[in-house]
Amino acid sequence: MAFGSNVLSATASFDPYWWRAAPHEAGMPSALPVKTDVAIIGSGITGLVAAIDLARGGRQVTVFEAQEPGHGASTRNAGYVGRTLKHGFGEIMEGQGLDHAKRVYGELMEAFIAVKDTVEQEKIACHYRQQGRLLLATSTAMYDAMAREFALREKHLGEPFATVDRGGQRVEIASDHYFGGVKIEDHAGLHPGLYHDGLLDAARAAGVAICAYSPVAGFRRAEDGFTLFVRGQRIAARDLIVATNGYSGPAWSWLQRRIMPFDAYQTVSAPLGEERVRQLLPGDRTFIDWNFNVDWMRRAPGDPSRIIFGGLTGERNADLRIMAERLHLRLLRVFPDLTDLQFDHVWTGKCGGTFDITPRIGCHEGVHYAGGYCFAGVPMGTLFGKKLAQRILGQTGGESVFDTPPPTKFFYTGNPWFVPAAIRWMSRQDR
Repeated sequence: MAFGSNVLSATASFDPYWWRAAPHEAGMPSALPVKTDVAIIGSGITGLVAAIDLARGGRQVTVFEAQEPGHGASTRNAGYVGRTLKHGFGEIMEGQGLDHAKRVYGELMEAFIAVKDTVEQEKIACHYRQQGRLLLATSTAMYDAMAREFALREKHLGEPFATVDRGGQRVEIASDHYFGGVKIEDHAGLHPGLYHDGLLDAARAAGVAICAYSPVAGFRRAEDGFTLFVRGQRIAARDLIVATNGYSGPAWSWLQRRIMPFDAYQTVSAPLGEERVRQLLPGDRTFIDWNFNVDWMRRAPGDPSRIIFGGLTGERNADLRIMAERLHLRLLRVFPDLTDLQFDHVWTGKCGGTFDITPRIGCHEGVHYAGGYCFAGVPMGTLFGKKLAQRILGQTGGESVFDTPPPTKFFYTGNPWFVPAAIRWMSRQDR
Protein backbone atom coordinates (compact mmCIF):
# COMPACT_ATOMS: atom_id res chain seq x y z
CA MET A 1 0.00 0.00 0.00
CA ALA A 2 1.44 3.38 -0.99
CA PHE A 3 2.11 5.84 1.81
CA GLY A 4 -0.99 7.99 2.28
CA SER A 5 -3.31 5.77 0.22
CA ASN A 6 -5.20 4.54 3.28
CA VAL A 7 -6.62 8.00 3.95
CA LEU A 8 -7.62 8.72 0.34
CA SER A 9 -10.92 7.58 -1.10
CA ALA A 10 -10.97 5.59 -4.32
CA THR A 11 -12.03 8.69 -6.24
CA ALA A 12 -9.82 11.21 -4.41
CA SER A 13 -8.85 14.32 -6.32
CA PHE A 14 -5.96 16.75 -5.91
CA ASP A 15 -8.03 19.64 -7.23
CA PRO A 16 -9.67 21.96 -4.71
CA TYR A 17 -13.06 20.84 -3.43
CA TRP A 18 -14.40 24.30 -4.31
CA TRP A 19 -14.02 23.53 -8.02
CA ARG A 20 -16.83 20.98 -7.82
CA ALA A 21 -19.49 23.69 -7.52
CA ALA A 22 -17.46 26.23 -9.48
CA PRO A 23 -15.60 24.30 -12.19
CA HIS A 24 -12.80 26.16 -13.89
CA GLU A 25 -12.99 27.15 -17.51
CA ALA A 26 -10.85 25.26 -19.97
CA GLY A 27 -10.00 26.76 -23.29
CA MET A 28 -7.52 28.42 -25.56
CA PRO A 29 -5.63 31.66 -24.92
CA SER A 30 -7.88 34.70 -25.25
CA ALA A 31 -7.54 37.33 -27.95
CA LEU A 32 -5.32 40.22 -26.87
CA PRO A 33 -6.09 43.92 -27.21
CA VAL A 34 -3.67 46.42 -28.70
CA LYS A 35 -4.24 48.85 -25.84
CA THR A 36 -6.33 49.28 -22.72
CA ASP A 37 -6.95 52.00 -20.14
CA VAL A 38 -6.09 49.73 -17.19
CA ALA A 39 -4.16 46.48 -17.31
CA ILE A 40 -4.54 44.17 -14.31
CA ILE A 41 -2.20 41.22 -13.85
CA GLY A 42 -3.98 38.49 -11.87
CA SER A 43 -7.60 37.33 -11.99
CA GLY A 44 -8.07 36.64 -8.29
CA ILE A 45 -10.26 38.50 -5.82
CA THR A 46 -8.15 41.68 -5.77
CA GLY A 47 -7.85 41.94 -9.53
CA LEU A 48 -11.52 41.25 -10.25
CA VAL A 49 -12.89 43.60 -7.58
CA ALA A 50 -10.65 46.37 -8.90
CA ALA A 51 -11.68 45.58 -12.47
CA ILE A 52 -15.40 45.73 -11.68
CA ASP A 53 -15.19 49.16 -10.04
CA LEU A 54 -12.86 50.55 -12.69
CA ALA A 55 -15.08 49.38 -15.55
CA ARG A 56 -18.14 50.88 -13.89
CA GLY A 57 -16.12 54.06 -13.46
CA GLY A 58 -15.74 54.36 -17.22
CA ARG A 59 -12.36 52.71 -17.80
CA GLN A 60 -11.55 50.09 -20.41
CA VAL A 61 -10.12 47.25 -18.30
CA THR A 62 -8.20 44.13 -19.31
CA VAL A 63 -7.27 41.38 -16.85
CA PHE A 64 -4.33 39.15 -17.79
CA GLU A 65 -4.19 35.68 -16.24
CA ALA A 66 -1.35 33.19 -16.74
CA GLN A 67 -3.70 30.19 -16.35
CA GLU A 68 -7.48 29.87 -16.34
CA PRO A 69 -9.34 32.59 -14.39
CA GLY A 70 -9.09 31.97 -10.65
CA HIS A 71 -6.33 29.40 -10.87
CA GLY A 72 -4.60 30.73 -7.76
CA ALA A 73 -5.37 31.16 -4.08
CA SER A 74 -8.71 32.93 -4.57
CA THR A 75 -10.35 29.54 -5.27
CA ARG A 76 -8.08 27.47 -3.03
CA ASN A 77 -8.44 29.18 0.37
CA ALA A 78 -10.53 28.23 3.41
CA GLY A 79 -13.32 30.76 2.80
CA TYR A 80 -12.96 32.41 6.21
CA VAL A 81 -14.12 36.03 6.54
CA GLY A 82 -12.90 37.67 9.72
CA ARG A 83 -10.95 40.69 10.93
CA THR A 84 -7.71 39.64 12.52
CA LEU A 85 -4.01 39.64 11.70
CA LYS A 86 -1.02 37.70 12.93
CA HIS A 87 -0.13 40.86 14.87
CA GLY A 88 -2.71 41.23 17.63
CA PHE A 89 -4.30 44.51 18.66
CA GLY A 90 -2.44 44.49 21.95
CA GLU A 91 0.90 43.84 20.28
CA ILE A 92 0.43 46.75 17.87
CA MET A 93 -0.82 49.01 20.64
CA GLU A 94 2.23 48.23 22.77
CA GLY A 95 4.70 48.68 19.93
CA GLN A 96 3.18 51.50 17.87
CA GLY A 97 0.56 53.12 20.07
CA LEU A 98 -3.19 52.95 20.56
CA ASP A 99 -4.08 55.26 17.67
CA HIS A 100 -2.14 53.16 15.17
CA ALA A 101 -3.64 49.92 16.50
CA LYS A 102 -7.12 51.40 16.11
CA ARG A 103 -6.37 52.44 12.53
CA VAL A 104 -5.09 48.97 11.63
CA TYR A 105 -8.01 47.12 13.16
CA GLY A 106 -10.44 49.74 11.88
CA GLU A 107 -9.34 48.89 8.36
CA LEU A 108 -9.77 45.20 9.11
CA MET A 109 -13.39 45.97 9.99
CA GLU A 110 -13.68 47.89 6.72
CA ALA A 111 -12.42 44.79 4.88
CA PHE A 112 -14.83 42.53 6.75
CA ILE A 113 -17.77 44.74 5.77
CA ALA A 114 -16.51 44.97 2.16
CA VAL A 115 -17.03 41.23 1.62
CA LYS A 116 -20.60 41.30 2.89
CA ASP A 117 -21.38 44.40 0.82
CA THR A 118 -19.87 42.84 -2.30
CA VAL A 119 -21.82 39.61 -1.90
CA GLU A 120 -25.05 41.55 -1.46
CA GLN A 121 -24.47 44.15 -4.19
CA GLU A 122 -23.39 41.60 -6.80
CA LYS A 123 -26.00 39.06 -5.65
CA ILE A 124 -23.38 36.31 -5.38
CA ALA A 125 -24.77 32.97 -4.19
CA CYS A 126 -21.68 31.70 -2.36
CA HIS A 127 -23.05 30.42 0.97
CA TYR A 128 -21.95 33.61 2.74
CA ARG A 129 -23.11 33.30 6.33
CA GLN A 130 -22.19 35.08 9.55
CA GLN A 131 -22.02 31.81 11.44
CA GLY A 132 -19.47 32.97 14.00
CA ARG A 133 -15.93 31.84 14.61
CA LEU A 134 -14.45 29.90 17.51
CA LEU A 135 -10.76 30.60 18.10
CA LEU A 136 -9.31 27.67 20.02
CA ALA A 137 -6.50 27.61 22.57
CA THR A 138 -3.96 24.78 22.69
CA SER A 139 -2.82 25.59 26.26
CA THR A 140 -4.14 27.36 29.34
CA ALA A 141 -1.56 30.12 28.82
CA MET A 142 -2.89 30.67 25.31
CA TYR A 143 -6.47 30.79 26.58
CA ASP A 144 -5.52 33.49 29.08
CA ALA A 145 -3.66 35.47 26.41
CA MET A 146 -6.66 35.26 24.08
CA ALA A 147 -9.00 36.56 26.78
CA ARG A 148 -6.68 39.55 27.38
CA GLU A 149 -6.35 40.31 23.68
CA PHE A 150 -10.06 40.26 22.97
CA ALA A 151 -10.86 42.25 26.08
CA LEU A 152 -8.63 44.99 24.64
CA ARG A 153 -10.47 44.82 21.31
CA GLU A 154 -13.82 45.05 23.05
CA LYS A 155 -12.66 48.03 25.13
CA HIS A 156 -11.08 50.04 22.32
CA LEU A 157 -12.97 48.85 19.22
CA GLY A 158 -16.36 47.93 20.65
CA GLU A 159 -16.15 44.39 19.26
CA PRO A 160 -17.96 41.92 21.56
CA PHE A 161 -16.70 38.41 22.24
CA ALA A 162 -17.36 35.54 24.61
CA THR A 163 -14.95 33.15 26.26
CA VAL A 164 -15.68 29.43 26.16
CA ASP A 165 -13.85 27.51 28.86
CA ARG A 166 -12.59 23.98 28.44
CA GLY A 167 -15.50 22.55 30.37
CA GLY A 168 -17.99 24.16 28.01
CA GLN A 169 -16.27 23.80 24.66
CA ARG A 170 -18.04 20.56 23.74
CA VAL A 171 -21.18 22.60 23.08
CA GLU A 172 -19.21 23.96 20.11
CA ILE A 173 -16.75 21.20 19.19
CA ALA A 174 -16.77 17.58 20.40
CA SER A 175 -13.08 17.46 21.32
CA ASP A 176 -10.94 17.57 24.46
CA HIS A 177 -7.85 18.57 22.49
CA TYR A 178 -8.31 22.28 23.20
CA PHE A 179 -8.25 24.40 26.35
CA GLY A 180 -11.26 26.57 25.60
CA GLY A 181 -11.40 29.53 23.30
CA VAL A 182 -12.94 32.80 22.20
CA LYS A 183 -16.20 33.05 20.26
CA ILE A 184 -16.88 35.92 17.84
CA GLU A 185 -20.50 35.74 16.78
CA ASP A 186 -20.45 37.84 13.60
CA HIS A 187 -17.45 36.36 11.77
CA ALA A 188 -18.44 34.71 8.52
CA GLY A 189 -17.68 31.95 6.07
CA LEU A 190 -18.28 31.52 2.36
CA HIS A 191 -17.58 29.23 -0.58
CA PRO A 192 -14.49 30.75 -2.24
CA GLY A 193 -15.06 29.08 -5.60
CA LEU A 194 -18.58 30.48 -5.90
CA TYR A 195 -17.44 33.88 -4.59
CA HIS A 196 -14.83 34.05 -7.33
CA ASP A 197 -17.34 32.87 -9.93
CA GLY A 198 -19.68 35.69 -8.92
CA LEU A 199 -16.90 38.27 -9.21
CA LEU A 200 -15.91 36.91 -12.61
CA ASP A 201 -19.49 37.14 -13.87
CA ALA A 202 -19.82 40.69 -12.53
CA ALA A 203 -16.55 41.73 -14.18
CA ARG A 204 -17.61 40.41 -17.56
CA ALA A 205 -21.04 42.01 -17.23
CA ALA A 206 -19.28 45.33 -16.55
CA GLY A 207 -17.33 44.99 -19.80
CA VAL A 208 -13.99 43.75 -18.42
CA ALA A 209 -11.91 41.73 -20.90
CA ILE A 210 -10.47 38.58 -19.28
CA CYS A 211 -7.40 37.29 -21.13
CA ALA A 212 -6.84 33.73 -19.96
CA TYR A 213 -3.62 31.77 -20.55
CA SER A 214 -1.88 35.08 -21.16
CA PRO A 215 1.10 35.40 -18.82
CA VAL A 216 2.73 38.81 -18.73
CA ALA A 217 6.41 38.27 -19.45
CA GLY A 218 7.32 41.79 -18.39
CA PHE A 219 6.51 45.47 -18.74
CA ARG A 220 8.23 48.81 -18.95
CA ARG A 221 7.35 52.44 -18.48
CA ALA A 222 6.22 54.33 -21.57
CA GLU A 223 5.61 58.01 -22.21
CA ASP A 224 1.89 57.74 -21.54
CA GLY A 225 1.76 54.70 -19.27
CA PHE A 226 3.14 51.19 -19.73
CA THR A 227 3.98 48.66 -22.39
CA LEU A 228 3.20 45.05 -21.47
CA PHE A 229 4.74 42.04 -23.19
CA VAL A 230 2.19 39.23 -23.48
CA ARG A 231 2.57 36.14 -25.70
CA GLY A 232 5.01 37.94 -27.94
CA GLN A 233 2.80 41.01 -28.36
CA ARG A 234 3.07 44.55 -27.03
CA ILE A 235 0.05 46.03 -25.27
CA ALA A 236 -0.24 49.67 -24.22
CA ALA A 237 -1.88 50.53 -20.90
CA ARG A 238 -2.36 53.88 -19.20
CA ASP A 239 -2.49 52.35 -15.69
CA LEU A 240 -1.18 49.06 -14.35
CA ILE A 241 -2.19 46.93 -11.34
CA VAL A 242 -0.21 43.88 -10.24
CA ALA A 243 -2.45 41.63 -8.11
CA THR A 244 -0.54 38.35 -8.12
CA ASN A 245 0.16 37.94 -4.36
CA GLY A 246 1.76 34.52 -3.75
CA TYR A 247 1.99 33.89 -7.50
CA SER A 248 4.19 36.93 -8.17
CA GLY A 249 7.02 36.11 -10.56
CA PRO A 250 9.96 37.65 -12.39
CA ALA A 251 7.75 39.89 -14.56
CA TRP A 252 8.16 42.40 -11.72
CA SER A 253 11.13 41.43 -9.59
CA TRP A 254 10.56 44.34 -7.17
CA LEU A 255 7.34 42.74 -5.91
CA GLN A 256 8.67 39.20 -6.19
CA ARG A 257 11.41 40.12 -3.70
CA ARG A 258 8.84 41.45 -1.20
CA ILE A 259 5.99 38.92 -1.21
CA MET A 260 7.00 35.38 -0.33
CA PRO A 261 4.89 32.47 -1.56
CA PHE A 262 4.20 29.58 0.78
CA ASP A 263 1.88 26.60 0.59
CA ALA A 264 -1.22 25.97 2.67
CA TYR A 265 -2.74 22.49 2.61
CA GLN A 266 -6.39 21.61 2.86
CA THR A 267 -8.63 18.56 2.69
CA VAL A 268 -12.29 17.69 2.52
CA SER A 269 -13.58 14.42 3.85
CA ALA A 270 -15.60 11.86 2.00
CA PRO A 271 -19.24 12.08 3.20
CA LEU A 272 -19.50 11.20 6.89
CA GLY A 273 -23.23 11.74 7.19
CA GLU A 274 -24.83 15.00 8.24
CA GLU A 275 -25.66 13.76 11.74
CA ARG A 276 -22.12 12.62 12.47
CA VAL A 277 -20.67 15.95 11.32
CA ARG A 278 -23.23 17.77 13.48
CA GLN A 279 -22.10 15.72 16.47
CA LEU A 280 -18.44 16.58 15.82
CA LEU A 281 -19.00 20.30 15.16
CA PRO A 282 -22.29 21.12 16.90
CA GLY A 283 -21.53 24.85 17.00
CA ASP A 284 -21.34 25.03 13.18
CA ARG A 285 -18.72 27.79 13.34
CA THR A 286 -15.59 28.41 11.38
CA PHE A 287 -13.06 26.86 13.76
CA ILE A 288 -9.38 27.77 13.91
CA ASP A 289 -6.78 27.48 16.63
CA TRP A 290 -4.77 30.47 17.82
CA ASN A 291 -1.36 29.04 17.02
CA PHE A 292 0.95 30.88 14.65
CA ASN A 293 0.85 27.83 12.39
CA VAL A 294 -2.85 27.14 12.53
CA ASP A 295 -5.16 24.20 12.00
CA TRP A 296 -8.68 25.01 10.85
CA MET A 297 -11.91 23.13 10.22
CA ARG A 298 -15.53 23.71 9.35
CA ARG A 299 -18.56 21.97 7.94
CA ALA A 300 -18.38 22.08 4.15
CA PRO A 301 -20.66 24.86 2.87
CA GLY A 302 -23.29 23.34 0.64
CA ASP A 303 -22.65 19.80 1.91
CA PRO A 304 -22.99 19.46 5.71
CA SER A 305 -22.05 15.76 5.52
CA ARG A 306 -18.37 16.68 5.01
CA ILE A 307 -15.63 18.27 7.11
CA ILE A 308 -13.02 20.62 5.72
CA PHE A 309 -9.69 20.49 7.54
CA GLY A 310 -6.45 22.31 6.81
CA GLY A 311 -3.02 22.96 8.26
CA LEU A 312 0.74 22.38 7.87
CA THR A 313 1.13 25.82 6.30
CA GLY A 314 4.59 26.51 4.95
CA GLU A 315 5.60 22.90 4.33
CA ARG A 316 7.15 22.29 0.92
CA ASN A 317 6.22 18.67 0.27
CA ALA A 318 4.96 18.35 -3.27
CA ASP A 319 3.50 14.87 -2.70
CA LEU A 320 -0.11 15.51 -1.68
CA ARG A 321 -0.53 11.84 -0.73
CA ILE A 322 2.03 12.31 2.03
CA MET A 323 0.42 15.59 3.09
CA ALA A 324 -2.95 13.82 3.27
CA GLU A 325 -1.47 11.29 5.71
CA ARG A 326 0.06 14.03 7.83
CA LEU A 327 -3.14 16.06 7.89
CA HIS A 328 -5.11 12.98 8.88
CA LEU A 329 -2.78 12.45 11.85
CA ARG A 330 -3.32 16.08 12.90
CA LEU A 331 -7.08 15.67 12.59
CA LEU A 332 -6.94 12.56 14.80
CA ARG A 333 -5.45 14.69 17.58
CA VAL A 334 -8.73 16.63 17.56
CA PHE A 335 -11.12 13.75 16.87
CA PRO A 336 -9.43 10.43 17.84
CA ASP A 337 -12.44 8.40 16.69
CA LEU A 338 -12.13 9.46 13.04
CA THR A 339 -9.81 6.59 12.14
CA ASP A 340 -12.17 5.56 9.35
CA LEU A 341 -12.19 9.00 7.71
CA GLN A 342 -10.99 9.30 4.15
CA PHE A 343 -10.37 12.39 2.07
CA ASP A 344 -12.09 13.05 -1.24
CA HIS A 345 -9.96 16.12 -1.97
CA VAL A 346 -6.46 17.17 -0.94
CA TRP A 347 -5.00 20.34 -2.39
CA THR A 348 -2.65 23.24 -1.86
CA GLY A 349 -2.30 26.83 -2.99
CA LYS A 350 0.16 29.69 -2.69
CA CYS A 351 -0.40 32.16 0.12
CA GLY A 352 1.56 35.40 0.08
CA GLY A 353 3.34 36.88 3.06
CA THR A 354 5.58 39.86 3.71
CA PHE A 355 8.71 39.80 5.84
CA ASP A 356 6.93 41.69 8.62
CA ILE A 357 3.73 39.61 8.30
CA THR A 358 1.60 42.63 7.37
CA PRO A 359 -0.52 43.11 4.20
CA ARG A 360 0.43 45.87 1.79
CA ILE A 361 -1.14 48.15 -0.79
CA GLY A 362 0.78 50.82 -2.64
CA CYS A 363 2.23 52.30 -5.80
CA HIS A 364 5.87 51.86 -6.83
CA GLU A 365 7.21 53.73 -9.84
CA GLY A 366 3.67 54.14 -11.12
CA VAL A 367 2.67 50.48 -10.69
CA HIS A 368 -0.23 49.86 -8.30
CA TYR A 369 -0.06 46.67 -6.23
CA ALA A 370 -1.62 44.85 -3.31
CA GLY A 371 -0.78 41.58 -1.60
CA GLY A 372 1.03 39.88 1.25
CA TYR A 373 -2.30 39.09 2.87
CA CYS A 374 -0.85 36.76 5.49
CA PHE A 375 -3.93 34.51 5.89
CA ALA A 376 -6.53 37.30 5.45
CA GLY A 377 -6.90 37.13 1.68
CA VAL A 378 -10.68 37.10 1.25
CA PRO A 379 -11.45 40.28 3.22
CA MET A 380 -8.20 42.15 2.53
CA GLY A 381 -8.19 41.19 -1.15
CA THR A 382 -11.74 42.47 -1.52
CA LEU A 383 -11.02 45.77 0.23
CA PHE A 384 -7.70 46.39 -1.50
CA GLY A 385 -9.28 45.75 -4.90
CA LYS A 386 -11.76 48.52 -4.14
CA LYS A 387 -9.05 50.86 -2.88
CA LEU A 388 -6.90 50.30 -5.98
CA ALA A 389 -9.85 51.26 -8.18
CA GLN A 390 -10.56 54.35 -6.07
CA ARG A 391 -6.95 55.48 -6.44
CA ILE A 392 -6.92 55.16 -10.21
CA LEU A 393 -10.34 56.82 -10.54
CA GLY A 394 -9.24 59.67 -8.26
CA GLN A 395 -11.99 58.95 -5.74
CA THR A 396 -11.87 59.29 -1.97
CA GLY A 397 -11.49 56.18 0.18
CA GLY A 398 -8.32 54.80 -1.36
CA GLU A 399 -6.09 55.70 1.58
CA SER A 400 -4.81 52.84 3.73
CA VAL A 401 -2.84 52.35 6.92
CA PHE A 402 -1.11 49.49 5.06
CA ASP A 403 0.33 51.83 2.40
CA THR A 404 4.01 51.53 3.25
CA PRO A 405 6.63 49.79 1.06
CA PRO A 406 6.95 46.11 2.00
CA PRO A 407 10.44 45.25 3.25
CA THR A 408 12.77 42.72 1.71
CA LYS A 409 16.04 41.04 2.69
CA PHE A 410 19.32 41.32 0.82
CA PHE A 411 19.49 37.56 0.35
CA TYR A 412 15.97 37.08 -1.02
CA THR A 413 15.54 37.02 -4.79
CA GLY A 414 12.32 35.05 -5.06
CA ASN A 415 13.11 31.50 -3.90
CA PRO A 416 11.51 31.04 -0.44
CA TRP A 417 13.72 28.10 0.51
CA PHE A 418 13.83 29.29 4.12
CA VAL A 419 10.06 29.56 4.71
CA PRO A 420 9.52 26.15 6.40
CA ALA A 421 12.32 26.84 8.90
CA ALA A 422 11.10 30.40 9.44
CA ILE A 423 7.55 29.27 10.18
CA ARG A 424 8.82 26.64 12.59
CA TRP A 425 10.89 29.31 14.34
CA MET A 426 7.96 31.73 14.55
CA SER A 427 5.74 28.88 15.78
CA ARG A 428 7.99 28.19 18.76
CA GLN A 429 5.53 29.86 21.13
CA ASP A 430 2.76 27.53 19.96
CA ARG A 431 4.31 24.87 22.17
